[in-house]
Amino acid sequence: MLLAILHREDRREGCYRYRGTAKPDKAAIQAEKTRKLLRDSRQRISFNATSMRALSVRLNQQIAQALCDGMKVTRLAEAAELSRWAVRTVGLSSDDLLPSGMPAEQHLAAIGQLKSELVELEESKIALEGRRLNLLAAARRWGLLDDYELAALSGLQRETIRKMTWGVQPQSGAIPA
Repeated sequence: MLLAILHREDRREGCYRYRGTAKPDKAAIQAEKTRKLLRDSRQRISFNATSMRALSVRLNQQIAQALCDGMKVTRLAEAAELSRWAVRTVGLSSDDLLPSGMPAEQHLAAIGQLKSELVELEESKIALEGRRLNLLAAARRWGLLDDYELAALSGLQRETIRKMTWGVQPQSGAIPA
């Protein structure tokens, strides 16, 4: 902390003037951290959703190709952990395929791999949405940002945020110090 003493030559009477920098407001720092975390969360959730769509398309193409190559619907439904109706629907939606000659075991391995990747993405989506919920609840409870700014930063509607965070107790460390 710097204090400067101004003498009578500089001014009419002696006084002290603070020449340091003001300490930043803790609430403003927390609000800025919250903004950054919400932006990052929105970007990660969006990337996750895009990845899931791409994997779902690849899984559907693999299922359709396996059906085209003559695999049974029941066996594909078990491998993909889908209903037989869903497998038939995927097969009917891809009528422009030609047989590839790929063995059934190779189709099943590819479907199993794609399915496990989808499960991993689903688990990460749940974790990301849980962190976002905790962050939104902390920001609302502590009054760091208003509902409209939270809605803009999170990509959710204001009423949805209010319903989601109703009664949610934010965990400690939701917004890092």
